[in-house]
Amino acid sequence: MIEVLQIVFGVILISVMGYGCWISSVMLTERSKLRKYTGEYYDFDIDTKLKEMGLTREQALKYFDD
Repeated sequence: MIEVLQIVFGVILISVMGYGCWISSVMLTERSKLRKYTGEYYDFDIDTKLKEMGLTREQALKYFDD
C-alpha cells in the first residue's frame, strides 16, 4: 500500500515539476522575443520601452508575431 502511495506522489511531483519547466520555457521565449523587438535587455527597460510604444507585453507579442 505504501509503495502505491509513493508512486502516486512521485508521479504528481514529476508532473508539477514538468509543468513548471514548461511555464519557465514559455516565459523565457516571450522575454527573448520582447528583447528583440524593443532592443532592451532588462525587464524594467523592456516595460519602459513598451510603455513608450503604448503597448502591453501581450499586445506587443501579438502585434509583432503577425
